[in-house]
Amino acid sequence: MRAYYVAAALFGVTGLAAILGPLWDSRQRAPEATVRAYLAAVEQGDLDAALDRLAPVARAAERERVSRQLGNRYRVESLVLGAPSVADRLLDRSRPPAWTVVGAAITPVAAERWRSSSTADLVHIDGRWYLASPLFA
Repeated sequence: MRAYYVAAALFGVTGLAAILGPLWDSRQRAPEATVRAYLAAVEQGDLDAALDRLAPVARAAERERVSRQLGNRYRVESLVLGAPSVADRLLDRSRPPAWTVVGAAITPVAAERWRSSSTADLVHIDGRWYLASPLFA
């Protein structure tokens, strides 16, 4: 009888993980979607869509830098997301909510391809992730 309860508990935990796992995973991917959407908007030459992926307080100041990137092509070779550790949170160390490091092969509109990496903080405002500054600018 005890084996039955252990099996039922394991089944319950597995079911809970199957339900909550995808929800947790989708929350973890939201910052990545912001980064990819920003780069896609720049590639498509859509200044407003690219600026929409930047934090509202940074948009006016970064408009010119982003406009100079329009039309560039980015082949993302690595995309790393970071977040403060549990220790950072417990010790109340000042860290951004998240950050990204992107490595890409960049093909500018009128130049040869080159490789570079870029780092930007990510901020979470009203349930949405934004880049604090433009990538590769």
